[in-house]
Amino acid sequence: MAITLRGLMDADIGQLEQTARHWERLAEALDAAVEDLGRDTRELPNHWPAGPSSQAAQAQVADLRVQLGNGNGQCVNVAWTIRKFALTLEDNRRFLHELVAEAESAGLRIDLEAGTITARLTVAAAQSTIDSYAQQIGEVLTRVNEADQLATDRLGQHRYREQYVPDTGRPQFDEVGMLALANITPESQAGWWQAQHPLMQDKAIVEHPQIIGAAVGLPAKDRDSANRLLLQRDKEALLAAREGQERAHDGAMNQAQLNIDRRLAAIDDLERRARGQRLLSYTPGAEDQSEMVRR
Repeated sequence: MAITLRGLMDADIGQLEQTARHWERLAEALDAAVEDLGRDTRELPNHWPAGPSSQAAQAQVADLRVQLGNGNGQCVNVAWTIRKFALTLEDNRRFLHELVAEAESAGLRIDLEAGTITARLTVAAAQSTIDSYAQQIGEVLTRVNEADQLATDRLGQHRYREQYVPDTGRPQFDEVGMLALANITPESQAGWWQAQHPLMQDKAIVEHPQIIGAAVGLPAKDRDSANRLLLQRDKEALLAAREGQERAHDGAMNQAQLNIDRRLAAIDDLERRARGQRLLSYTPGAEDQSEMVRR
């Protein structure tokens, strides 16, 4: 059924937003399940290291994490489709109200309820002007109906029965998108990150923590994970360097060791200050400038 002018004006955009948020919460729950399952089974190979049953259990855990992540992607797509449709309705409804105000200043009255355009008795409006407003209203209805059809088609691709189980197809890592992340807007960063499989998000954090930690459009928890990983790697490198200095100088203090000790003290202070907080930025050597936000 086509969306009419009255239907557009009466559309419950708030309900659409609530529905999109519901799917986002489901996606977040699946994302958390992938993370929890990985953490809770990390020691499985150490406690059950060999044998066909051990290998089968580890393979099943890996498949289950992929399936949960694929389910997460489906929910993200549903939420994105609904939210995009809601934004289209909202934008076009706002445009209609602006059109009414503009027509009013020209001596015309657009009745959005009745779908009529009339001129005040004291105004001799050209038919071409009335036709122009009518055309713009028609274009609005065309846009929202095209958006409605597109949303219907996309949601139709994610219609599953209760017994549906996501597949175990392994996700691909978007290296190009990963490297471009630092040069796009926060909104684009958020959209790109949401579209990634949770396992690929983990891979990005491990392999490119400096990019993830600095990407302001990403969730605070993921930036925190990336920055803490950078912090830990720097600390380990400094400890190793200090040990090398001690060996080289038979334990005698030197300027290089003093510089390393200052960095280690700054890192220890940052770790103390970051307890119970999300670490949103970290630059080696500028620990005192790190940004944090409460969990």
